Amino acid sequence: MRRLLLLWLLLPLAGAVAGEAAADEPAAAAGFDHAPWSRLLERYVDEQGRVAYRDLAAHDRPALDGYLAALAGARPQGWSRAERIAFWLNAYNAAIFQAVLEGRTAESLLSRYGMFFRFEIEVAGEERTPDQIENGVIRPSGESRIHFALVCASSSCPRLRRRAWTADTLDADLDEAARLFVRDPARNQLRAGAESARVSKIFDWYADDFGGSGDALRAYLARYAGEAESRWLLEQQPEIEFLDYDWSLNAQPGQRP
Repeated sequence: MRRLLLLWLLLPLAGAVAGEAAADEPAAAAGFDHAPWSRLLERYVDEQGRVAYRDLAAHDRPALDGYLAALAGARPQGWSRAERIAFWLNAYNAAIFQAVLEGRTAESLLSRYGMFFRFEIEVAGEERTPDQIENGVIRPSGESRIHFALVCASSSCPRLRRRAWTADTLDADLDEAARLFVRDPARNQLRAGAESARVSKIFDWYADDFGGSGDALRAYLARYAGEAESRWLLEQQPEIEFLDYDWSLNAQPGQRP
């Protein structure tokens, strides 16, 4: 009886300790809202992924500033892998928007250095450059498809989609982004029966992320190419050539800031 009485007396204390432990756990990402970023993308990005930078600056700069402030205050530690990847993809693309609105582009070697390595924005409590977000945070995830989601404001980048990345549909959305990029003739020229596959320089710069070069790259491309192009890549093993990269700004006509 004494043991039962002692146990009964200790139960409230045990519950309080458990509550304190739960309070110390990292916050979930459920409260982070990417909807403001989605609204900006839908309003100012066209079907070709080109941006109305001037209109955004004139009419919705406070909305972008508010989203950037939310990114600065977020603490993604402890979120799920999908939540973290979606967060950092959006953060990178939003940082690039901010850089462009401040007059930066990637159109020359010097300006690329300024945009990717010198421009900083606060994300998750730290000042970070786009290069640090991409290579220090996102690429270590081991997810190769992020290269079809990061958009550096250049014409040869993947087409900027008109909604934010979110954790609940991330895998399917990244697959779709990979298919769209690989099959886009403006970015990759895969023609069954041709002597060579002419592909984006992205597959050269980040070869290790795609399994390597040669046969490994052909197999990766075949995963997302059309049926005829996949057979051609795997069976005929065409030579791989890398296209020149078009660094011109991905702005809609008359929409340079």
